[in-house]
Amino acid sequence: MALQMFKESFVGAYDGVTPPTLLPPGSISDGLNVRKVAIGGGWKPRKGCTVHNTTAIGASSILSLHQYTHPRNSDYHFLGQYNGNLYDATDDPPAADGTTFGTSLVSGLSTSVPGFSTMVDEHFFYADGSTRPIVWGGTTPFCSGFIAHFDIGNTGTPNTYVDYTREVTDERSDTKAILFSDVNDVYYVCSPEIAEVITLDLGSVVNLVASVATVKSWVAGAWADRSATDGTISPAGTTHGQDGSFTWARNATDTMRVIGGIMGYWYQVSWTVAMTASVQIVSCKVVFDATAVTNKWNGVYEYPTGVRFFDASAGEYIDQTGKVLNESTSQYMQIGLMNTADFIYVKAAEPLTGIGFGMVYGYTQAEASKVDSIEVWTGTAWTAGAGIIDETLDSTAAKSFAQSGVIWFNAAALTTAGTPAKRRIFDWDSVPGYWYRLGISVTLTDTDVRIFMLASAMFPDPLAAVKGVIEFKNRLFVWGDPEFPNRLRYSANGRPDCFSGSDSGYTDAFGDMTPITCAKRFHNELMIWKENSVWLLEGYSPQTFGKLCLADTIGLASPKTAVVIETGYPAMKTDEPLSIALWQDTDGVYVLDGRKPKKVSFPVDHYFNTEYTTAIAAASIKNRQSFVDPLKNEYHLLLPASELVYNYIKAEWYPPWERNVDLVCGISLRGTDDRYYTYGGDALGTVYRLENDTTDKAENVASPYYTDVAISHYVKTRAIAQQKPQGISLKFSFRKLWVEAKAASNPTAITTTFFKNMIDIGVALAVPAAIDLEVDDHGLSFDGLDASQEGCVCFALQFALNSADLEMELWSFLYQVDARGEIVL
Repeated sequence: MALQMFKESFVGAYDGVTPPTLLPPGSISDGLNVRKVAIGGGWKPRKGCTVHNTTAIGASSILSLHQYTHPRNSDYHFLGQYNGNLYDATDDPPAADGTTFGTSLVSGLSTSVPGFSTMVDEHFFYADGSTRPIVWGGTTPFCSGFIAHFDIGNTGTPNTYVDYTREVTDERSDTKAILFSDVNDVYYVCSPEIAEVITLDLGSVVNLVASVATVKSWVAGAWADRSATDGTISPAGTTHGQDGSFTWARNATDTMRVIGGIMGYWYQVSWTVAMTASVQIVSCKVVFDATAVTNKWNGVYEYPTGVRFFDASAGEYIDQTGKVLNESTSQYMQIGLMNTADFIYVKAAEPLTGIGFGMVYGYTQAEASKVDSIEVWTGTAWTAGAGIIDETLDSTAAKSFAQSGVIWFNAAALTTAGTPAKRRIFDWDSVPGYWYRLGISVTLTDTDVRIFMLASAMFPDPLAAVKGVIEFKNRLFVWGDPEFPNRLRYSANGRPDCFSGSDSGYTDAFGDMTPITCAKRFHNELMIWKENSVWLLEGYSPQTFGKLCLADTIGLASPKTAVVIETGYPAMKTDEPLSIALWQDTDGVYVLDGRKPKKVSFPVDHYFNTEYTTAIAAASIKNRQSFVDPLKNEYHLLLPASELVYNYIKAEWYPPWERNVDLVCGISLRGTDDRYYTYGGDALGTVYRLENDTTDKAENVASPYYTDVAISHYVKTRAIAQQKPQGISLKFSFRKLWVEAKAASNPTAITTTFFKNMIDIGVALAVPAAIDLEVDDHGLSFDGLDASQEGCVCFALQFALNSADLEMELWSFLYQVDARGEIVL
């Protein structure tokens, strides 16, 4: 029979499970460390890596990598979770080859569970189950409040508040806080967490008068001097004379309070001599450590859930609830002739830090009597609160209930962090709630003192430890709450540190009490995974949130493998681009387009099906991680000793990747140059920039600590029979082979191995010489071999290269056979 020539182009996919004789033309049955050249086909080696930190942080694993850029000032941070710490990198991507990775931002985190991170508004949040969500604003976050307090009437005491928060945080040069010229004036700066720096950007008017500034923090109901260093002094002895910062040692006992309706950590700035009139502050920023977030009030007053007036002389608790909730002055609570044994009882759904009183004009009280006690029920007794700030006092600060206002108190000691407030019932009120009672110092002589409205300001309990965080609808959503593991908890809109009040709460339960394991934004919804189900949360507010079950028989085995890709996925719907979610369950990898999941891991099923010895061990199947390479359109699933790569545009898998150093975690991020990069962390404290070299790296115990290692790569064709279709086969002789590949500029000899009839160990082909891809003046390399392999029913070819800095890019191969005509049954 005459010699026949055939050509096969590498246009098919990899399939490591289907028998090689059943694969379609262009497919490969095996390979290592290769990816598609382009969407049309071909195979080439993956790229290697460079070392980001040439000195390992330590001998433990980099558990997770994160990136945070402040959206308004381009404050860039590359972060790594290592040995219970979150480190901030010294060198930001794409810069590399730094000596050490960086410095620790926060400690006390998980040493075994990788964390999740997100950004809400302009703050970074992180959680891994070890503590409350970690919050950080970077190196120069804006303050959360700026209130000036002026002594307009020259009384010696500031009496007029002006809220400049917007003016000093809007990044506009034409808006500013303008200070009044009085020695008794002060201004207050609020930080979301305990601060240690206040940075001021002054306008065209600065102080020219010699004066010394003092910074105080609010500590348990009083202002305490922080002995700050003043960087705004210019010239000597003149504060607020130039742009600069007040810096001091962080005081861990600072406590939160409310000024101007804003709850946070407040700092008072005062001065010894009246400054130049109209000093301008254009911008105000603070610095606070990365720390567990403190739960705050969102600034929205709520109605109390019960109000009683205790008349001690009658021994009666008089219900006043209906009279103080309708906001009409014609209905009111009468407290005339209230004596020191009487109390106003207020009930709330959450712990409080302030109680607001609306006084009917003309019916306020004039006795020199003040609210001198605010007590809360703490389980077995009434416990007194301290640090009372009474806004209902008159101008002489001697008479409470002289005007409408809020009576604040130090609630920090009355939460779960101190002596906890406890809910209780009374004989006359069977619905549990947090009860507070207010007493006065002197019996009132006025017979007609009317309170027509009460309002309450929350001081919520600290959050519990959570396992994950995600931004959705401008809110911080968390999962892993120990009390409600099958619900998401969400913050108030635009207030990621506020989980109190009617604008925050919990979602409905997602199925049974099996914990939520992950959540990702998907289109305009939130996709939620559990170990046994997949859900969508829809809606745009607590009133419209609704759930939808997408799958009730599959779930998410490894929380850090779930990703959402917004590039389009033609395999599920060809007439429009789609976003997809990808994740790993115990039985394989799934893709979801928002309707129903589809398993896509059949070509790599030998890593999930326990019939195969290559199946992922049970101890490892639930702690895998993944990352996406958007430039290559690849999903990378990290296994204990290898890596599975899925091209989500082609909807096909690549042969496994084996790096010289196995990755524990990975991340795709935008560098400081706004381009995409991929990074990975290993089990020995080193971070690598991926796709950045033609070699892998070896970690050595002595210098040089990192050396180049060749990326061994190969492809193995399907098992090819001479006749098509392959219902019967003819024995044939394999005569010659040619390869079409990308030309190399240097000698690039590849190893060609012939596998006859699916034999385990093939025969190397090198006659007259090994195929060499070097070509000086063409882009195509075309080289061949003599084979002369007799008695073939089928054959497979393997092309391999294992030399540092050399790459084999294959496009197709041609072969010549001589069929004998003998039918093999």
